[in-house]
Amino acid sequence: MILNRYDEKLAGVYDQMYPIQPDTDAAVDFLVDLCPPEGTVLELGVGTGRVAIPLSRRGLKVFGIDASEAMLDELRRRDPDGAVVAELGDYMEVGTGRQHDLITMLLNTFYTAVTKEQQVGVLKLVREQLTPGGRFVVEAFDPADFHAMRDPHTSVRLLGDESVMLDNLVVDRSQQIMLGSHTILDGGRPHTTRHVVRYVFPAELDLLGELAGLRRVDRFGHWDRSPYHAGSSRYISVFVRDDN
Repeated sequence: MILNRYDEKLAGVYDQMYPIQPDTDAAVDFLVDLCPPEGTVLELGVGTGRVAIPLSRRGLKVFGIDASEAMLDELRRRDPDGAVVAELGDYMEVGTGRQHDLITMLLNTFYTAVTKEQQVGVLKLVREQLTPGGRFVVEAFDPADFHAMRDPHTSVRLLGDESVMLDNLVVDRSQQIMLGSHTILDGGRPHTTRHVVRYVFPAELDLLGELAGLRRVDRFGHWDRSPYHAGSSRYISVFVRDDN
């Protein structure tokens, strides 16, 4: 079960929360290179279509699943022709019944599975939906700095000329759990959404993948394929089905 669903308020400010267009362009280029021409892509946690819509414009058949109706409404607004075949659902529990040349989980979506068992279950579902020779790509933040946190942390980000977001974060290192909240202040009643994620270190992700029948073949620190290293703030991992 997915615990972290974007409601209408958060869906409306998603682009302000993650204003990363150059990074999006690099991600699209990276993913297109992994998929055969006119291949099929499945994005788990497709959201507003930040990556899915540009992929569809590059000639790929793109499918998406998300647990938030508000996020899918925003996707449909941006994609009125329905180039991305998006559906409401819990990608942690149910597969699509199809196989795809490329499956993605971007922007820390994998961490929304909040137990080790749930994470292995997600990866097993990925394997079922991945074609032989297909690729599975996971993008996630490197947890080293967060794992070292001992005290709660509060930060502020500007959403627009008249609104800000307060982010509060607490880390339980014993469980690798992060408890956070987003509070939007825009002149009306404050709106708070809470979330929980379970982060994993790169070597742990590799092991979870092996338990699910997936084998890592690449890892990078950025969409431009620069190497992952000790100072990287995130890691991008590429897996294939292990059919041996």
